[in-house]
Amino acid sequence: MDDIQFAFIDESGDYGFDFENQHVSTHFILVAILAKESNKAVLEQEIDKVREKYFRNEAIQSDKIDNPHLRIQLLNELKDLPFNIYAYVVDKRKIREDSGITFEKTFIKYINRLIYDDLKRTFDQLDLVLVEQGTNEFMTEFKTYIMEKTIPDLFNYTTFGFNNSTSELLLQLANFIAGTLAQGYDRTQLSLDYPLFNKILKKKTIAINLWPQNYTNYYHDYISRNQDHPFDEVIFKQSVNLALQYLEKNKRSEELDEKIRIDFLKFLLFNLRENPNEYVFTQEILDNLNAIRVNKINHHYFRSNIVSKLRDRGLLIASSNKGYKLPVCLADLYDFVHLSSLTIHPMIQRISKCRNQILLATNNEIDILENNEYEYLKKIIEMEKILVTE
Repeated sequence: MDDIQFAFIDESGDYGFDFENQHVSTHFILVAILAKESNKAVLEQEIDKVREKYFRNEAIQSDKIDNPHLRIQLLNELKDLPFNIYAYVVDKRKIREDSGITFEKTFIKYINRLIYDDLKRTFDQLDLVLVEQGTNEFMTEFKTYIMEKTIPDLFNYTTFGFNNSTSELLLQLANFIAGTLAQGYDRTQLSLDYPLFNKILKKKTIAINLWPQNYTNYYHDYISRNQDHPFDEVIFKQSVNLALQYLEKNKRSEELDEKIRIDFLKFLLFNLRENPNEYVFTQEILDNLNAIRVNKINHHYFRSNIVSKLRDRGLLIASSNKGYKLPVCLADLYDFVHLSSLTIHPMIQRISKCRNQILLATNNEIDILENNEYEYLKKIIEMEKILVTE
């Protein structure tokens, strides 16, 4: 059997919609801590050392950490351990009242299905572990829902579901991370120090899936800080909506490359929400995509089969010598045009020089661009000659 991938899951927030009550959370957050079986023992040992250092005989609980400096210390001690973060952030305020989801029972069932469908699509194999103490209604319903969907093999093992695995320490880590993310989203827990928390967690995060999927989820915070050009909002809206439409259209695809494209777009959306003006280096993107894959993808495969195909389908993806991002302003698009021109123009010039040499050597009898399929190249080269002579 392959190295088993575990998902240790905990939540932050409640299921209420009475936002006039200041104690009702605005967001419901679910965090899955991803860890390989081969790393599980070492990971537990290291987390236990951190727990003993800061909490002695107590469990690591996010709601008991009021000091942001302590949270930063904990994050720094945990950030190099072998785990990754896969999360969902539901903004309950953006759920329409007429959708029927603003009732607690319906909300729980809907989010159960939403998360199950996404996890099942993203991970071919996942051993789930939940917090089950007390009367946690969401976790109880979530486990029941998944068990109804999964079919164990002859050895009572399921490649996606519950196999009686457990780890109290890794569930404590999930609780801590869920509470940390809440400080960047939830009105009841917002912290001015969240940008520092996020900076530490960024390389550990595979995806933060925002729901409902609407460009305003990404745009609200950005526009308050950036209004440099009148068309920037149009560019932002178009790039995000195209990405979200693509995710929705292809979310059930079983094709391998399509799954990689979806994960790439999710990562770009996560980066957009947290760092809208920053590019992400290709290697960082590959590290993110390969963290949940057995068969790793390389730079060439990524550029030709993932990025190029998305652009072929009309998606807007900006690139520069600093990496990739979803464009949020005109300057991002100019970056893409400039980088492309550095490759396109020299290649056309080389073709033109080659063509001229053969025309000269054959007394104009052979034109390597005479085939119909190269007519567009011939027109570009001829046009360039006209522009140069003018």
